[in-house]
Amino acid sequence: MAQSRAAAEAATTDTLDLDSVSAVIWMQGPRYLLQHREDREGVAYRNWWSLFGGAREPGETGDAALRRELLEELDFQVVECMPLLGCIFDLCFEGLKTRKIFFTVEMTQAEADGLVLREGQGMAWLRFVEILARADRIVPYDLGVIALHNSRVGSGAICVEEVGS
Repeated sequence: MAQSRAAAEAATTDTLDLDSVSAVIWMQGPRYLLQHREDREGVAYRNWWSLFGGAREPGETGDAALRRELLEELDFQVVECMPLLGCIFDLCFEGLKTRKIFFTVEMTQAEADGLVLREGQGMAWLRFVEILARADRIVPYDLGVIALHNSRVGSGAICVEEVGS
């Protein structure tokens, strides 16, 4: 497993248009922290909801990039992050090739209470059913990864509730 993780980190970036990281920030329940992206030119999926994260700098490891991004965006110092999924997306419809490494960050209520939003127009803690209710405004990659994480953190009875319950 460590070998495949190292291979993903070492993948050449000269063919990538974007090399980035994202955090599946969650609390027991589970609830997920999403960012309401800015509504301005130059922002991909502007005015949509997404996971927190951003671009890796040259030579930066995935977990170092995640730690930097969460400090910049939320004034949050990550204690522990776990790699969840690494993907290379060949977005043929846009002519772009991008790599994303998704990490999980479990947060306590005390840590959540100390967050300071420094990027985006808002943030919200949402249960999976609430995320599904606004799926048409969630960044598609992030929606899939949240669903993957949600399927792994507990039984369906705990993690997925009927809409309207």
